[in-house]
Amino acid sequence: MPFYSWDDMKRRNLVKTTDSEGSLILGEFTTVTRQVQGPGKATRPHIHGCEQMIQIVEGEGWFRVGDEEKTVHAGEMVHIPEGTLHEQRNAGAGRFVYLSFKNRSEDWPPPEALDS
Repeated sequence: MPFYSWDDMKRRNLVKTTDSEGSLILGEFTTVTRQVQGPGKATRPHIHGCEQMIQIVEGEGWFRVGDEEKTVHAGEMVHIPEGTLHEQRNAGAGRFVYLSFKNRSEDWPPPEALDS
């Protein structure tokens, strides 16, 4: 199916390292997830065997990528190189929404993300 609506897709926890809920679109070589995280929720430190790009859609989030830290807002992007330790949390009072773009790799998507 070439057309999607995030609002029509089921949202659930996709991976063990995060408190967020998301929806996943699987392409042949790439994936996109839309993650929604409530106040105080976080994604614990982890790495991927692929590069990741994150587009901030709504709210305020704090990220650590390698040795760098930054609070980000809607309209900003975060680039996470392959194999780089990273973590993030909702830094605001409202929900934090972001899109995550990754290429498929040995560890992405994990089996739990593919469960219905």
